[in-house]
Amino acid sequence: MPSPRNGLSKLAVFAGAVLLALQTSAGFAQPITVKLWFHEHPPRNAVDEKAIAAFESENPDIHIERTLIPYSEFGTKLLTAFATGAAPDLFNQVTLELGQYHAAGLLAPIDMKAAGFADQAALDAQFKQGAMAGITFAGKVYGLPTEVSDYYCYANNRLWAEKGLDPAKDFPKTWEEMVDVAGKLTVRDSSGVPTRRGFDFNWSGSVYMWLQFNPMVSQLGGHMVDETAYTADLNTPQVAKTFQYWADWVNRYRLGGPQYPESRPAFLAGEIATDCSMGIWGVPLIEKAGIEYTPFPVPRWSGAVRDNGFDNYAYYLMVNSKSSPEVQAAAWKFARFYTNYAPELFSAAGLFVPTPELLASKEAMSGRGMDVYLSELSKSNFSPRIAGFNAVGDALLRARDRIVQGNEPVADTLPGLNDEVNRILVREKAKAEAAR
Repeated sequence: MPSPRNGLSKLAVFAGAVLLALQTSAGFAQPITVKLWFHEHPPRNAVDEKAIAAFESENPDIHIERTLIPYSEFGTKLLTAFATGAAPDLFNQVTLELGQYHAAGLLAPIDMKAAGFADQAALDAQFKQGAMAGITFAGKVYGLPTEVSDYYCYANNRLWAEKGLDPAKDFPKTWEEMVDVAGKLTVRDSSGVPTRRGFDFNWSGSVYMWLQFNPMVSQLGGHMVDETAYTADLNTPQVAKTFQYWADWVNRYRLGGPQYPESRPAFLAGEIATDCSMGIWGVPLIEKAGIEYTPFPVPRWSGAVRDNGFDNYAYYLMVNSKSSPEVQAAAWKFARFYTNYAPELFSAAGLFVPTPELLASKEAMSGRGMDVYLSELSKSNFSPRIAGFNAVGDALLRARDRIVQGNEPVADTLPGLNDEVNRILVREKAKAEAAR
């Protein structure tokens, strides 16, 4: 028979367990923590902080632990974190990188209930302008947008006027016309070297082989890579014509090239009259530089088969498929909540999330070239979302430099380039799938 003391001890333990259970049911349980990674974008910080504070106030059972990472380091750190099992539960990444994550099975398909959508129709009604195309694979949605963007053209009105041109009347509608107009806008030294360019492509990185070169091929009816079949189609007349145009731009017409400062900062510094490598987010930068500008669509080829501008791209909040079910649900709940801040993301940071509320705002939709932006966005495509996106881009860049700077004939370059890219696609897809 147990002693009275032992009986009291057991009673105390039982009472403590009951009290703990009551506290838990009354809301004293530890909140679920969602680890969130964003790349640094200072204009967005205040919006992030406001959204997180409001969400946690409404959802005391969920804590959002935000980590900011420099943009230049974000992609590498995120892939490393996934490889080492230290990845966040929720992260914001660009479409250009998504093929890698999807092929590796790292993305959780959207939890409609947790995200607050009754069905696919409700989701489609919330995000317009084809926003969800960039995050949909084989009919499944894997994220919610925090920015949807594309590039279009900005003319520096003063520099055009100095050369006797009016952008409203003289801006080129075709790539063929761009050669003539850019030539008229170019200022040269006594040796014929441009000291101020009329227009130039962005030559600074392989990503522009996707965002600027690839859509020029698409306008002609071609495509460089099939993201579903994982095959390249580079030894074609469409790719050859685009490569030759870029080579002639540098060597025949002497209008620019990779030896000059990058086009975007050059435009902001008044060293180039026209730039086509900024989206709607570029307007605050242009206005800060004191430039009076006019926006225009990207030129098309004369006789173009497709009416697309430069490629679209977008950022999405995505959920780690390896996180626990309860954390995934909490992450989707916050991701949906965050998109309610679309008006503030647009006004404070120039980040466009095409919700019905924002599109209905006359103030937001007036000025800034929004009419051009929305038109280009609706006509253009997302770059192929493939594992090995950067490796393929680097191969394209090397080929470009052999043609443009090494004077290698286009016809001699394309067969080997096509074989090289196909090898990269097979290798990178296999590597990603092996990580599942």
